[in-house]
Amino acid sequence: MKKLCCVLISLSLLISTASLCAAQTPFYLAEDGATGYRIVVSSGATEAEQTAAATLADYLLQITGAVFPIVTDDEAPTAKEIVVGRTNRSEPRGDFDDDAVDIYTDSGKLFLCGGSARGALYSVYTFLEDELGCRWFTHDLTVVPANETLLLPDVDYTYEPPFKLRQTYWLFSTMYPDFCAAHKLHGVMSYMPESLGGGRYEMAVSSVHTMQQIVPTSLFENHPEYFGCRDDGVRSVNRQPCLSNEDVFGLAMEYANSYFSQYNAVLSISQNDNLDFCQCEKCRSFNKAHGGTDSASLLRFIDRVADEIKKTYPDAMIETLAYQNSQKPPEGLTVADNVVIRLCGVNTCTLHALDDSSCPSNRGFCSDLAGWAALTDNIYIWEYSTNFQYYYAFYPNITSMQERYRFYRDNNAVAIFDNGCGDYIVPGELHELRTYLTLKLLWDPDTDVERHMREFCEAYYGTACDDVIEFIKTFEKASKGWNIRSARFAHTSCHDGGVGLLNNTSLTSCDVKELDSIMLSAESHELNEEQASHIKGFSLSWRFYKNAAFLGEFKWFSGFTYPEEATKQLVSDMRDYGVTALSEGGALYLGDTEPDARMMPTFWFTDESELSGDVLTDMRFRVFSNRFLRTVCAPLRALLSITA
Repeated sequence: MKKLCCVLISLSLLISTASLCAAQTPFYLAEDGATGYRIVVSSGATEAEQTAAATLADYLLQITGAVFPIVTDDEAPTAKEIVVGRTNRSEPRGDFDDDAVDIYTDSGKLFLCGGSARGALYSVYTFLEDELGCRWFTHDLTVVPANETLLLPDVDYTYEPPFKLRQTYWLFSTMYPDFCAAHKLHGVMSYMPESLGGGRYEMAVSSVHTMQQIVPTSLFENHPEYFGCRDDGVRSVNRQPCLSNEDVFGLAMEYANSYFSQYNAVLSISQNDNLDFCQCEKCRSFNKAHGGTDSASLLRFIDRVADEIKKTYPDAMIETLAYQNSQKPPEGLTVADNVVIRLCGVNTCTLHALDDSSCPSNRGFCSDLAGWAALTDNIYIWEYSTNFQYYYAFYPNITSMQERYRFYRDNNAVAIFDNGCGDYIVPGELHELRTYLTLKLLWDPDTDVERHMREFCEAYYGTACDDVIEFIKTFEKASKGWNIRSARFAHTSCHDGGVGLLNNTSLTSCDVKELDSIMLSAESHELNEEQASHIKGFSLSWRFYKNAAFLGEFKWFSGFTYPEEATKQLVSDMRDYGVTALSEGGALYLGDTEPDARMMPTFWFTDESELSGDVLTDMRFRVFSNRFLRTVCAPLRALLSITA
């Protein structure tokens, strides 16, 4: 009997080993431009699953030249199948999130499955990228390798993204739905079409800063009590609403009921984009009693709406912003389970890690994030990844992006909206590279950023790739130093334009010379027309940064520079390149008016009569100093010219 058991066990192990070897045996999806495989979808396939199958067939045709027919699972199984989505060919291998990817091979078949909403589509794009080498660098720069023979190894890969909601506001590429789908993005401020899986219900159709919609300024004349007041009791149409007013609560309920009667999506009831919360006795007293933060009266108001609305709409979710004055969480309050807190790190520093205790702005943000995490599991992040005052000035955060995304994942954030440059301007300041890396990190914070950066730069900048990467790393490393003007270490935020950028510029003359040298090398390569144009935009961004920071050829306290002439040439070159808006909302716009080349970009087109005394004094001193030094140094310049 014991011998029989041993024989049975040995036979079982032999069969198991044979099965394992069979599962691991590579097989050919295509050979010499031909295939015997077909793509199988359910007879009741969703629109997204149908798109996934069609996308796979299209790319396989481009890669191999072979036609992979698409059939439904009503047809009898064959030995060579690529199964896309949920079919009668297999059972789901897990209780997946809607976006989860599940890719595996079994007995010579390939399965591209996953979550019920977008899993199949995302599995297809993951397979095309990771296994077949396809790349979607921008909406109009896609790399598809040619390979008539595809030998597929054993694959067993399952992945659920840590952020259940992934959005950006980088319009130049992410305004294209197919590009968004390739990078598993839920869209740009709006839903994706159902053919690409639709949007998630967690997305707010109404966007943010909605208090102005709930309490419009038109109500001020007859109902000034709806609007906030200063601590002296004077109410203003430009302040946040008075959240202690019962009529304002009634208006919010009307707004919420109207919204949920139309949409099965999160509703944003969030503060207007200013710092002026109501300082009436009721609001001020409540805030003081709960930590001295404006988020107290705001959260009480939001919780009341959330509690009331779920009586009619049990699945309704309300989102609000923890932003500026309301970033700090209140004390002694709770967050309703149907409320989402959208925490906005608008004042965080990109030069230092978020958990760097030596950085004041980041230290405060981390404390606030921990405070909100103690109150709720529904924390969404509003990330800022560009310089909103100076879109074209280099912004030192590329090498720190991954640390930030990992920090958010590891500290209870479940969704991210990355607010980049959403204006329709010519891509500049590494716009497209930022977009690409952002999309990779939204999907996987642990992704190989160095590889992605190199692959992108090779495709986008050609043989200038190494110079571009060296410039980025050199610039960002040099940006972390001591700023002489402000006598402190630099702490760069997303609103560092004008004087703010000057106070957070730590680049020395030696740094500028080194960066100029790297840029000159990048411009010296033989590139195709598109790559040369990309390098030109790259160079313009560097020149604009130097202009804004009074560095290099734009340095005023020198007898060897002509900053006014250099500024006029810069503006002319930017116009020729197609640059228009230079700051959020077009506040700085390159029209036909000639700039005041004596000023920093913020005041290029501002009438001198509108400038404050300190700005005028600073400008006049700079201009006088430059002209005086040029006069003093004229003989030396002439001598150097003769010597040269």
